[in-house]
Amino acid sequence: MDLTDVLSDLYLRAPTEFVTVRTARVQAARDDGDAELAKRIGRLSKPSTAAWLMNLLAARRTTDVDDIVELGALIRDAEKNMDAQDLRQLGKQRIALIRALARQGEALAAEAGQKVSAAAMLEVEQTLHAAMSDPAAADAARSGRLVRALSSNGIEPVDTDGAVAEPSVIIERASRPALRVVEDASSPRRLAEAEKKAEAAAAAAAAAKDEREGVREKHRALAGHRAELTRERQDLTARLSKLDEELSAIEREDDALRRAAASVDHRLDVAKRAADRAAERVASLRKK
Repeated sequence: MDLTDVLSDLYLRAPTEFVTVRTARVQAARDDGDAELAKRIGRLSKPSTAAWLMNLLAARRTTDVDDIVELGALIRDAEKNMDAQDLRQLGKQRIALIRALARQGEALAAEAGQKVSAAAMLEVEQTLHAAMSDPAAADAARSGRLVRALSSNGIEPVDTDGAVAEPSVIIERASRPALRVVEDASSPRRLAEAEKKAEAAAAAAAAAKDEREGVREKHRALAGHRAELTRERQDLTARLSKLDEELSAIEREDDALRRAAASVDHRLDVAKRAADRAAERVASLRKK
């Protein structure tokens, strides 16, 4: 057993199985007398649900992930020559491809008996978008050892720090020719195709902008709803505090009335005994 084998197996395990399997691998390494390997395995981070789904896709839908990543590289190469309408259309197609691949991840999770939340699915889509936007993110997404989701704002490099387990360990992947923008001016057909791809690719940026605005709009709506619920909770808290004060006042009044009733009962008892004694005295005098 070596670390490469452990990584290839462990990060395809469902998050619910991860800790148990990691513990077993640590013990196996110790039994083999490899304390250093046991230590490195024990330090491996459990992946988020979205990262696990991405690892499944990287391992079992490798070609589809590679296609999306290479399409992203093609779009980046062609972005300088823009036709907004065509680029927007390509951007919509890119979004559809990302969502379709994310649903494949959801299906793989279902095969493993795992239900995936909408939030995790959104993180998978964001990770695929980041992989299309940034070469380092693409390498992380295709590593099969992702531990957290990735995100891109389309401008700055994607933060991949700590996103991949044991990044120093290289796991060979089958290579394939990279896609590229053809810019052979000697062929009018190729030039036309290149121009068309360049124009179409620019639409991805516009579509991504629309998508980002949509996400921001949802976030603003969520923030508004959160603020509304917070105000309602504050109102309820104030109302509850007032009710507590009223209940405390009622309890104090009830205690006072109980004490007053007890005092009245005592005086009544004393008065009854005095009346009984007086009646007995009168009866005694009459007999004389």
